[in-house]
Amino acid sequence: MLTNGCATLYNRWEEADGERCVRTVLPAVFWENALEGGFAGRRYSKKGQELLSAVRVLIPGTAVSGERAYLPPKAWRLLEPQERAAYFTFQIGDLLVFGDCPYRWDPQTPLRELTRQYDETASIRLIRRVVVPSGFSHWELEGV
Repeated sequence: MLTNGCATLYNRWEEADGERCVRTVLPAVFWENALEGGFAGRRYSKKGQELLSAVRVLIPGTAVSGERAYLPPKAWRLLEPQERAAYFTFQIGDLLVFGDCPYRWDPQTPLRELTRQYDETASIRLIRRVVVPSGFSHWELEGV
């Protein structure tokens, strides 16, 4: 599989006292976005119409992360919050950033600050696990 860089994944969840987050660098991904030729859709807010970019990220199943092990979303959510730092997952609403993003989450710097500071970010909207017996198993993530 061809790769064109790495990506940083931010798994997020809500607790009673606010947002929590775990950062994972994915060392080899193929990142493709639609900034070149247009937009994937429109979002309307109080500020008016905003353009949305579509991002597709392919992640090889063999070398997902050197930092932590993968768990499916349901199993990951069942972990205690302090145990989640040892694993990562792919779930709707998590954030991806192209490259090894140095941004470190803490309660004083929430993830909305990350999207303001970095251009190539995406909120995961679709997760597809592709299992191929011949060895090209991978994840396909799409986001906006």
